[in-house]
Amino acid sequence: MGRVRQKWENYLGLWRNLTGRKRVLFYILHYTVLFAVTFLLAYSPFLLGGKSFIWYKDARNQHYPTLVYIGRYLRQIIWDLLHGEIAFPLFDLNLAMGSDVIATLNWFGFGDPLNLLAALVPTHYIEYLYDILTVVRLYLAGAAFLALCKYHDKPFAHALMGALVYVFSGYMIFWAVRHYFFINPMIQLPLLLIGIDMVVRKKKPFAFILSVFYSALCGFYYLYMMTIMLGIYVLVRFFDWYKENRGKEFFFMAGRIIGAYLLGIGLSAPIFLPSVFGFLTSGREGGAVDWNLFSYGWSYYKNYFFRLIAFPGSEGAISLAAIVLFALAILFAFSRGKLKSLKVLCVISLIFYVLPLGGYIMNGFGYPSQRWLFGFTLLLSYIVVEVLPVLLNLDRKRQLFCFGILLLYAVVVFFAPKIRNVYNVVGVAMLALTLLTLCLLEEQHSTEEFNRCVKTIICTLLIVVNVSTNAIYLFAKDQGNYVSEFTALGAETQRLEGVLEREAERYQRQGKGRFDSSSFARNTGAVWRVPTMHTYYSMINGNIPKFMMKVENIGLRDDSFNIYGTNECTGIDALFSTKYFIKKKGKEQYVPYGYTLLQETDQGNRIYENQYALPWGYTYDSYLTNTDVERMNGLELEEVMLRHIVLEEDVSIAKGSVMDSEIQEIPYEVQEQRDVEWKNGILNAKKDNAVMILNFQLPEGTEGRLRLQEFDVSNLGGSIRLGITVKCAGVERTISVAGKSYERYYGRENYLVNLGYSEKERTTCTIIFPKKGMYKLGDIQLLALPMNKYPEQIEALRSESMENIKFGTNRITGTVDLSKDKILCVSIPYSKGWTAAVDGQKAEILKGNYMFMALSLEEGGHEIEFSYCTPGLRSGAVCALLSAGVVVYLAIRGQKKNRNRYKECGSTGE
Repeated sequence: MGRVRQKWENYLGLWRNLTGRKRVLFYILHYTVLFAVTFLLAYSPFLLGGKSFIWYKDARNQHYPTLVYIGRYLRQIIWDLLHGEIAFPLFDLNLAMGSDVIATLNWFGFGDPLNLLAALVPTHYIEYLYDILTVVRLYLAGAAFLALCKYHDKPFAHALMGALVYVFSGYMIFWAVRHYFFINPMIQLPLLLIGIDMVVRKKKPFAFILSVFYSALCGFYYLYMMTIMLGIYVLVRFFDWYKENRGKEFFFMAGRIIGAYLLGIGLSAPIFLPSVFGFLTSGREGGAVDWNLFSYGWSYYKNYFFRLIAFPGSEGAISLAAIVLFALAILFAFSRGKLKSLKVLCVISLIFYVLPLGGYIMNGFGYPSQRWLFGFTLLLSYIVVEVLPVLLNLDRKRQLFCFGILLLYAVVVFFAPKIRNVYNVVGVAMLALTLLTLCLLEEQHSTEEFNRCVKTIICTLLIVVNVSTNAIYLFAKDQGNYVSEFTALGAETQRLEGVLEREAERYQRQGKGRFDSSSFARNTGAVWRVPTMHTYYSMINGNIPKFMMKVENIGLRDDSFNIYGTNECTGIDALFSTKYFIKKKGKEQYVPYGYTLLQETDQGNRIYENQYALPWGYTYDSYLTNTDVERMNGLELEEVMLRHIVLEEDVSIAKGSVMDSEIQEIPYEVQEQRDVEWKNGILNAKKDNAVMILNFQLPEGTEGRLRLQEFDVSNLGGSIRLGITVKCAGVERTISVAGKSYERYYGRENYLVNLGYSEKERTTCTIIFPKKGMYKLGDIQLLALPMNKYPEQIEALRSESMENIKFGTNRITGTVDLSKDKILCVSIPYSKGWTAAVDGQKAEILKGNYMFMALSLEEGGHEIEFSYCTPGLRSGAVCALLSAGVVVYLAIRGQKKNRNRYKECGSTGE
């Protein structure tokens, strides 16, 4: 024992003798080793199971393709620069049906400095970079926490324990692998707190400015939350900082904070402003309309109280190390003085946590969400650091108090069957083990440095075991099995390189039009530069879902930004300038009208060419206004838009008329109701997968549509969303429906299902309702659209179309020759970022058919040019230059003051 003590004393002597950078490196080494050990334990189910950190849903469809896209985007810019060309693509025809690069992708890391590394990694290895960056972000979150503790002069060993509690919290182990960019605020908030504290204390503002700058680059969503948190922090701490002249001091303090904050925003403005403008005009709309802002319900509180330390992490579970509960108990029961602010902050956070109103405010008044819990986690982890000196030296009174906490917790868990589960039992065990450790380590000579270090080491190891256990219970296959929701390592690379869009690449190079297929993966078209109608980005051009809502297309899913193609509707595909359709052999019944087989690939895919494809720019000789067509159903509107362009207001060319429709409403009978009853607008599904079969005569040579009117699943309860299946003559469709309590409900009631085109008569249709319960269903319509006049309509639209079309960087050019005044419709989403010139003169861009760009043109030949600049980019660049100038001025002025102060001190001999 004496030898061990001697080596320990030598080690401590080495620690004490280190100064400056060497001591910082010594700290970093200890943190790195401890982080690595804890990470390997906590994430062992991923490592042993050969899993990546790519979540099967959003990470697969959004985050990973975006990182691949960013890598290719940056490499292209570098390539162009090396060849003497300066080109920064701001608009991409292949991205979200044609969208702004910054506004669409900032949410997913376009602007995050770490993602710049994607430029150095080939596409084949981006999946590994994705995993590495996830680990790096976790590591940096702990480093930022240590920096916060160092700023407040907390013992490094205590800060290490707090960092483990923080980095391996329930919030982190749940969200880090689900959405890797959710880790960013865990890095940013500690840095922002250091910076704002320096500003308040009248120190240099540069740390705060740079922290805001970095946070704003990564996205406005979490910056919004952190801004609220900083405001609350300053208001609470203000009374600690200033004892006199508080009115005056508050005024000047607010000025310093706001000034520094705006400088940070200004520096980031070329990214920040476009992303904000993109959000304000995006398709991410809606929010549950059926919730209570003042109560989550008893079951929520009953479960989530125990999830403070026990339950594996989830969206609303904090799930920290057991020592946190004792730290909170000591804080509120025994501490006074300077820790009062921590109590107040804790109470405010708890109120935000238990009231839906708190989550509603933090989520931008969209719907209640607990994504802000990273802030509460930071506070609780810091409280552990603050209270650890007491916890490591518990006197008898405090030991008994903590034992009472343990006893109360255990009694509730063991005597409440609905609460008692393996996770809460493990929580009791961890509480007991933690208290036992704290009590047994209370020895004589506890002030001796060796004994203090032993206690610190043992408590640190206990926290490692605790947080690792929490993580393993969430991840492990025989427990929470969260790991099953993630793809096998390497699988996403293989999938991405084998998606159907790759077979479309060589056709895309011809630039003749878009591609359609229900077999496309979402967002991979952007990676392989193939224009499709599939998109699943949280921030897309809001005109796109507006169009899909108007035509009642079921390609628009339960989220207003989730578009899974156009349901292969012939007319809508034409309006989108769709040239090709791809489908597996044997699925010919899905092929829209007018497509002929072009090629069958080695993979068994059939590529069809649209004989009635509209070019990128086609012309109308008449129009209708939105008001003229506002009462039409989706199929009627589709029919109209193949004859007249629909505009927001009147123009100078001829106005069309609402013609006699060719659409036939087909009578039907309910042939069979299997476990379902439909009366007076209420459909009662008595069992799961209840079936309704309709009998009818859908004429040959028509495209059939099934229309569900005033369809609502809210009565099924909870945050419900379902997939209703419709089958007809080999065609199977899924209607994605959300209830009013679903967090992103956007008010949809009518659904138009494409039953496909057929040369033969069809007689039956099957509708499957997957969940037992009461549905609202106002009416069912069966519609048939004859296609005999379709070729004539298409020919009229493309007879005087835009020719010689060239797509350049942020530029589209072409020519058109008109026999009379017409309106040119370009099948690219309308955006304020576009400007147009006709024969060199600026022209007003109209919004046609709810989502496309349109120009009113006079008779004759014209040269057309569209130019794009991201909305907010120019203003952002000006803001950045001005902000940089102010920051440089402040830095120079600060250096002059320091030099003058040094000279004054030298002249006085101080």
